[in-house]
Amino acid sequence: MEADHSLELGPAAPALEIPWKDPEGRLHYVDLRCQPEAIEHIPEALQFLALRRFLLVVNATPSAWQTAKCDVWLDETEPAENLYDAGFEQGCYVDLVLAEPAAALREDLEVHQLAAKEMAQMLDGNEALEALAEIVVRRCYFHGSTGAEESDPGYCMTLFLTGYGATPSKAAECWDRAMEFAAACVLRLLPHEGCAQAGELS
Repeated sequence: MEADHSLELGPAAPALEIPWKDPEGRLHYVDLRCQPEAIEHIPEALQFLALRRFLLVVNATPSAWQTAKCDVWLDETEPAENLYDAGFEQGCYVDLVLAEPAAALREDLEVHQLAAKEMAQMLDGNEALEALAEIVVRRCYFHGSTGAEESDPGYCMTLFLTGYGATPSKAAECWDRAMEFAAACVLRLLPHEGCAQAGELS
């Protein structure tokens, strides 16, 4: 697997809002940390078992993170345009925010940058997977119970993960294994206050 991390904070850069809902009101934010059974209301989690397992693991109590938004896609790709000379790719993105008791660090940019760097290093260490990953640090606005008029600015990480294969099924199989590995990496990602000054994450 090849993995990298980046920072997107410009005025035109995408930003996450929690809670969120689509303009048509069909899709909305689901707090799987508090209501894991609500995963039955996430269409992608019903269709893709690897994503379902990832969401359940990452939102469980041992994790310092919780998920906010996700999507999955399958595309044909030109073999010459990827590292693995593959004809198909299956990919996804998952937005990650710090959960309690680490939620107090949501406003700490350096903590998120260090977390993204460490996760990229962990993912990059798996040479057995024909996959690409990028962890992007972005702005996130945490709205209060009274609505979007009141919100706390902070940050989130977006994990982009793509598996490659000669056929759609091979790409899906690679992506499945990459998702399992990524979930294990998220569980090991434990930011603490003061880690930015120390220049490391434990």
